[in-house]
Amino acid sequence: MDKKPVPVTNTEDNGFNKTTIAIMIGVVIIGACALVFLAFTWFRPDAGSLIAEYFPSPAPTRGPTATLAPTRTPAPDRTATQQAWVKPAKLPSLGNAEDARSTLDEDFFFYLEVLASAFPETPEINQPGDVYVYEIQLEETVPLVWSYGWCTTTQSILEDNFSYIQLDFVLNEASIPSNVLATRDYQRDDGSACREVAALIQAWPPGTHHLETRVTFTQAIHDGWNLYPAGTHTYKYIVTLNQ
Repeated sequence: MDKKPVPVTNTEDNGFNKTTIAIMIGVVIIGACALVFLAFTWFRPDAGSLIAEYFPSPAPTRGPTATLAPTRTPAPDRTATQQAWVKPAKLPSLGNAEDARSTLDEDFFFYLEVLASAFPETPEINQPGDVYVYEIQLEETVPLVWSYGWCTTTQSILEDNFSYIQLDFVLNEASIPSNVLATRDYQRDDGSACREVAALIQAWPPGTHHLETRVTFTQAIHDGWNLYPAGTHTYKYIVTLNQ
């Protein structure tokens, strides 16, 4: 009589399967814990997190701050040094209009600006309120021409412009009389028409003297090249004779 084979249970295989399953469960549990730990470490909101360390966010861009209104620099004729200015007892000696005209016709003479040791930058177009300061040191008295000039593209524009230009020459806080001023018109090489108004300072007493040429455009004027706004700008000359 044939016998049916009886199945044999392999206890070693069963033990191996149980161990494998236990290890896999342990790996899953450990992996899950590791993921939780890493998630907390990388994504926590503090600055020391790993995500912040390895993937830093761009620094926030600071919006523009409100710009304060610029502090006005005191006008050149209001500085502490000039406020302490002591007006000399004697005024410089002025020639008459004929003296000034004769000097302008000569080949050799000096304008105030030529002897300046300090002088300003001047813009192409003067603005109302502009003050341009020249500082001049003299070792001895010397005749100097004090003038203002204006040029336009044509003579007709020059005539029209001067109907809206007012000039005031001020010497040590007093306006000089018009009878010491000479006026001459001339033409430059480029064909432009110019007018110069000038006084001649013949001699300088010791001390520091303040000269101002105040130029007022009573309305906006066009010289053929540029448009100049109405208003007053000033050329200031501080002339010191050291004796």
